[in-house]
Amino acid sequence: MDHLPGTTLSAVWYGTGDLRLERRPLPPLGATDVLVDVAACGVCATDLHLVDGSIALYAPPRVLGHEVGGTVRATGAAVRHVRPGDAVALDTSVPCGTCYACREGAPFFCPERLSVFAGFSELVVAPATVVYPLPAGVDPALGALAEPLSCALHAVDRAALRAGDTVAILGAGAIGLLVLAVARLAGATRAIVSDPEAARRDVAGRLGATRVVDPSRESLDAVVAELTAGRGVDTVFEAAGVQATVDQALRLPRRGGTVVQVSVPMIGVTLALPAYDLFARELTIRGSFIRTTEFRRAVELLGVLDLAPLVTERFPLAEVTRAFEAARARRGLRVLVGAGTRTADRLQ
Repeated sequence: MDHLPGTTLSAVWYGTGDLRLERRPLPPLGATDVLVDVAACGVCATDLHLVDGSIALYAPPRVLGHEVGGTVRATGAAVRHVRPGDAVALDTSVPCGTCYACREGAPFFCPERLSVFAGFSELVVAPATVVYPLPAGVDPALGALAEPLSCALHAVDRAALRAGDTVAILGAGAIGLLVLAVARLAGATRAIVSDPEAARRDVAGRLGATRVVDPSRESLDAVVAELTAGRGVDTVFEAAGVQATVDQALRLPRRGGTVVQVSVPMIGVTLALPAYDLFARELTIRGSFIRTTEFRRAVELLGVLDLAPLVTERFPLAEVTRAFEAARARRGLRVLVGAGTRTADRLQ
């Protein structure tokens, strides 16, 4: 049995604009824990907002990073579903299981939910309950896409799509593109994707968009009207989080249609809809906050969907600040941070 390390290098968030690389102690590996070598951790909009100070979900100092894929290095004696060398994804949230929200099937509303926020690290000790083996042949680094993919699954579930529906997706970042892939699997016959960046529209086409729109050159409203005989789409997914797209999302559904807010909006972005409009159009407006029980399905889909085009920038942990700069500048789609994988013996 290899000697298990007692520390890990981590990127620690100390406040607005302040990320520091530090060596920190690892907790001891318990009987129901798994030690994971982090292959990759995605830089999410939530991470950017926290570091930029535009949202205040947590208090620093804290190791961030919740989109984690890696390889099992060691397991506690009671762990049976994974072994050293297995590629895994981590569902980095642990609800209490006993509160009202948990027992209503909404664990992400759990007031006692603990976040295993540690992806911007070399190593993570995680409870076995959040460790999911990846399908055979899936790159451990792509396990970092399981978390945002589970959020996309939740958003599409919230929309209650039907085979033959037409959807519009505002914003072709990683979440918007994952929503696109899932919506097409769920039966959407037509998918209109709007984004000002040509590279993102190109990936949207590869992932199943039937029409892409450059909103700086043509009217999305006009395109939707043309393609739907003036009715509007069945469902709009707002995936950009800025005021202009939130406003537009409310205009595009048909009477009886649905708007799903799936982005993490910037502070100050508001919904502005006349009450009579809501009444007369019978709109359904739904938020999509993270996920409930979709993580297992997301992991399974990693073995089916070709999501490699979403990973366009990769940085070693030592360059985590550059990774955040790349994500902030919208260079590429999903920026990953990670050092690679190793294998070791099972802990007895």
